[in-house]
Amino acid sequence: MGDNLALHDDETQFRLLAESLPHLVWITLPDGHHRYFNRKWYEFTGLRRDPEAGPEDWLQVVHPEDQEAAKARWDRALSAGKPYEIEHRIRGVDGRYRWFLGRAQPMRGDDGAILRWFGTCTDIDAQKRAEDALRRLDKQHRIALEAAELGTWDQGIASGVISWDERSCDIIGIEVHGIRSLPTEEMLHRIHEEDQPRVREMMAAALDPRSDGRYDVEYRIFAPKDGSLRWLHLRGQTFFTGEGANRRAVRMSGVLRDVTQRRTAAEAQQLLTRELNHRVKNLFAIASGMVSMTARTAATPKEMAEALRGRLGALSRAHELVRPAMMPEHGGQATTIDQLARAILAPYGEAGADGRIVVSGSKIAIGANTTTSLALVLHEFATNAAKYGSLSAEDGRLTITCDDDEYMMYLTWTESGGPPVPTDRGPEGFGSQLARKSITGQLGGTLEHHWRPEGLVIHMALPLDRLAL
Repeated sequence: MGDNLALHDDETQFRLLAESLPHLVWITLPDGHHRYFNRKWYEFTGLRRDPEAGPEDWLQVVHPEDQEAAKARWDRALSAGKPYEIEHRIRGVDGRYRWFLGRAQPMRGDDGAILRWFGTCTDIDAQKRAEDALRRLDKQHRIALEAAELGTWDQGIASGVISWDERSCDIIGIEVHGIRSLPTEEMLHRIHEEDQPRVREMMAAALDPRSDGRYDVEYRIFAPKDGSLRWLHLRGQTFFTGEGANRRAVRMSGVLRDVTQRRTAAEAQQLLTRELNHRVKNLFAIASGMVSMTARTAATPKEMAEALRGRLGALSRAHELVRPAMMPEHGGQATTIDQLARAILAPYGEAGADGRIVVSGSKIAIGANTTTSLALVLHEFATNAAKYGSLSAEDGRLTITCDDDEYMMYLTWTESGGPPVPTDRGPEGFGSQLARKSITGQLGGTLEHHWRPEGLVIHMALPLDRLAL
C-alpha cells in the first residue's frame, strides 16, 4: 500500500512537471501499456487521448523504417528491466517526420519490482540534420579530394607532430589504415637531402607570425615501402592565435599531391629539347660526312647524287624508328633489335656478312618506349663512330652481336680498323650522357665502354621485361 501511495504522489508530481517540459513525456505500466502522454505529445502527433489504446499504438506515429528497431529495443528494455534509449523519427500533425531521442527509466519499489516506466522523447531533428549535412559535406569533400588525387595533412606546432589521412599515406608509400602521425623532424629527415634546406626555409616563413601563413612547396621523398623516389607537392595554411606581439602559430593544415609523373615529364621534355638541339648538330655533321665519303667514291656527279640520295633516305628511315611503335606509320607493331640496328646503321653502309657492318644474334622484339630509347643510343654510337671511330675510315668495321638468357639481353658493339684510339678523351659529352641515362635510367640496364687500342667495345645489358615496354 505504501508503494502505491508513494507511486501515486510521484506520478502526480511527475505529471505536473511533464506538462511544463518541452519534451514529449510518457508513463507506462510494467508490462509496457501506456498510462500517460503529456500535452506536448498529443499536440505534436495530433493523436486523440484514448484510454483503450493498446501497448503498441504509439508505433503508428513512428516512421515505418524505424518501427521494427524501436519495438525491438523497447521489448528488450521491458524484458531486461534496463534503461531504454533510441533515436527514431516521429510523425507530426503536419505529416512531416522529425528525429527524436527516446529514453525511459524504470521506477522500482522497495522489493525491486518495476512499478512504472517514465520516458521522454527529445527533439533532435536539427542536430540530426546538421550531422547529415556534415556527413554529406565530408563525403563530397572526400570525392573532391579523390577526383583531384589529393590527400590531407595536419601539423601541430606545439606537439611537433604531423598527421596524414589514408590517401596521403598511400601517396607517400606508408602502409597504414586511417590516420598516421610522425614527429615533424622525423618526417623532414625523410626528405631528399638536397631539398631539406628549402623545405625548412619555406616552413619557417609560413610559421612566421608576420606572414600570411601560406605554404607551397615541392620536394622529393624516398617512399618507405619500396624506396622509390617521389615528388610531392604540398599546399597549406598556418593558423595563428593572438594579436600583435602575442600572435603565434598553432597549427598548419593542407593538401598533398604526388607530382612525380609531372616532374618526370618536365625533365623528359627538357632532355628532349636538349636532344633536339644536339640532334640537329649531328645531322649536319652526318650530312657533311656523307658528302665527303660519297665524293671520294663517286666517279661522276650523277653517281654521287644517286648515292647521296640513297644514304639520306636511309637516314630518314632510321629516324622514323625513333617514333613510338604505336604510331600509325608502324601499324602498332613493335620492331626487333636487329631491325632497329640495321635501320640506324643503314646510312653508313649495308649490314651484311661481307659488309663493313655486321649485325648478328638474337632477334628480340622490343616495345615502343624501348625502340625510342635504344634508337637514340645506337644513333649516338653510330654518329661517334662516323666522326671518330671505325665508320670514319674506309677499312673500318663494326660488329653488333645480340645474346640473351632467361632475364637479360646482352648487346655488344665492337669497332675495328678505325683511327687510333686517343688516350686522353676529355670529359663525357652530352651525347654520351644521354646514352648512359637512357640505358641505366629509362631501360634499367648497364652500359660499359672499353677503349681498346684496336677500337671501341661497348657492352650493354638490358632486362628483358623492360624491353617489351
